Amino acid sequence: MSEFKLAKDSGIELNEMLKLEVVVTGDDQETVTTMMKDEGVTGYTVIPHVSGYGHYGHHEGRMLFNDKSSFVLIMVVAPENVINNIAEGIEALFKGKSGVMFISEVSVARVTYFS
Repeated sequence: MSEFKLAKDSGIELNEMLKLEVVVTGDDQETVTTMMKDEGVTGYTVIPHVSGYGHYGHHEGRMLFNDKSSFVLIMVVAPENVINNIAEGIEALFKGKSGVMFISEVSVARVTYFS
């Protein structure tokens, strides 16, 4: 992993982790968050009503019929082995469905919040 460093006098200790960001339909939100909980993550962030443009055209972020008809962005930071396990489950979920997944390296303070 690449290393990001703060000024030496900052006193902040950073630890390397991975961040997974996944965009899925609201129908799949519970499936993804359950995968995360089953892997022991201590928290995640959900941003509802995500809009954008992709293979299937433009997607509006507004609610059409209910909160499951739009896309959501779910983010989680965890150790590499946890993210790998979650990513494998999400990849299987994507078979025949819309969605994207991004994994990136991050540096975190307060590492105990993520393990």
